[in-house]
Amino acid sequence: MTLGFKSSDIFGVKVTPTTMDDLFTLMHRSIAAEDKVVIASLNLHGMYKLFKDDVFRALHEDDKTCVHIDGMPIVWLGRAAGLDLDASHRTGWVDWFLPLMERAQRSGWRIYYLGGTSRVLADGLARLRRDYPDLAIDGHDGYFDARRGSAGNTAVVEHINAFRPHLLIVGMGMGRQEHWISENRADLKTNCIGTCGACMEYFAGAVPTAPRWLGPLGLEWLYRLISDPKRFWHRYLVEPWFVAWFLITGAGRRRAPARTDR
Repeated sequence: MTLGFKSSDIFGVKVTPTTMDDLFTLMHRSIAAEDKVVIASLNLHGMYKLFKDDVFRALHEDDKTCVHIDGMPIVWLGRAAGLDLDASHRTGWVDWFLPLMERAQRSGWRIYYLGGTSRVLADGLARLRRDYPDLAIDGHDGYFDARRGSAGNTAVVEHINAFRPHLLIVGMGMGRQEHWISENRADLKTNCIGTCGACMEYFAGAVPTAPRWLGPLGLEWLYRLISDPKRFWHRYLVEPWFVAWFLITGAGRRRAPARTDR
C-alpha cells in the first residue's frame, strides 16, 4: 500500500502535507490493508535532529513514512519553498490526540501507548479509559532497557504484539523514539506507528499545556520556554540557528545513507 498522499520538499527536507482528516484516512487505509506505516512528526526540533542523526533521517525518508507538520514554523518554511500550506496542515499531537481517541473508539481501533513515566502513563490511561469506556487501550512506560535484544526490550515488544494494536503511539522523546522504531519496526505487529514526543505528559497534566490559540500563531514555543527554561532553552534559542545554517548552506539536501528496516 502506498501512503496515498504526495510528499513534498522543503529545502531538501521531506514533508507530507496532511490535515487531521487526512491522517485519519491514512490510518483507515493502513488498517484495512493490514499494512504498516509510520506517522512521524516534523517541527524545528525535528529538523535539527534530522540534520544531525542519520537514523532519524532514514526513518523520515522511508517511503512508508508520512511526515506530518507539527509546528507553524514548518508551515512558514513550506510557504517560502512554494508549497500551498495553511494552518490546517499543522497537526500537532496535543491537538489531535483526543479526536484520535474518539475516532479509535468509534472505529474499533486498538491503541497502545509506549512512553512516559509509569505514573504519567497510569494517570493518562486511567483518564482515557474513563472518558472513552469502549476504547481498547493499553501501554507501557518508556523507562526500560530499549537496546535491541535486551530482556526488557524483548518483553515490551512481546507485550505490544500480544495486544495486537492497530495503532502504536511511541512517546519516548524525539530521537530516542525514532531509533527504537527503526530497530524494532520489523518485529512489531501493528498497522500504524506514530511518534508523539511528550504527548502523554501534556495530556496527563504532568507538563503544562500552552493555550491552544498560541499554536496557530506559532507562539507555543514561547509558552514552553517560559514554563520550563532549563528544559527548553537549547531547543528554542539555539537549535533554530543551526537549522537556519543547514538550510542556507544546503546541508539539508544530503540524503540518508540507508533505508529503514520494515
